Amino acid sequence: MKALNDLKWSDLVSPTMTPEKYLKIYKDTIKKVYEKYEPKSVILDKIKDLLKSKKEKLHIIALGADWCPDCSRNVPRMIKIVKQSNTQDVELKILYGIMVNALHKPGETIWHKKRSPPEAIDPKFDLKAIPTFYFFNEAGEYIGVIVENPKWTSTLEEEIVEILERNM
Repeated sequence: MKALNDLKWSDLVSPTMTPEKYLKIYKDTIKKVYEKYEPKSVILDKIKDLLKSKKEKLHIIALGADWCPDCSRNVPRMIKIVKQSNTQDVELKILYGIMVNALHKPGETIWHKKRSPPEAIDPKFDLKAIPTFYFFNEAGEYIGVIVENPKWTSTLEEEIVEILERNM
């Protein structure tokens, strides 16, 4: 986990997708999830209020892959959260193409070194599972992470509030 403390927004070197491009490319596989998910509006308001009161912006990068069921569920949900927040204070970028190395040895990264984006094997990202959502403040400093799924007792948007309250 120490590696994440050194992580910066500027450590992203691979091309990313906008939420709009993601929705267009993957519309057939994620349409139902995207349309069905309804973020809690009171929590979205809390996110906006926290950012406004701290005069901050939130940058989010989602690392994932089209073969991943959790990605197909949670990335569209994060997009819906960002879109329904309806604020310029939240930016989401999506980095897809993470590939598993089925032949990895114990202690080695599970991600394919040549077929995955470099962020997948960069120790700063400490990528353990996908999707992973990394959160950064306006200065590009790492402030939190959601790995794979929200906690059992919360939603993605509730975890965002928790990250903001704890680290901004």
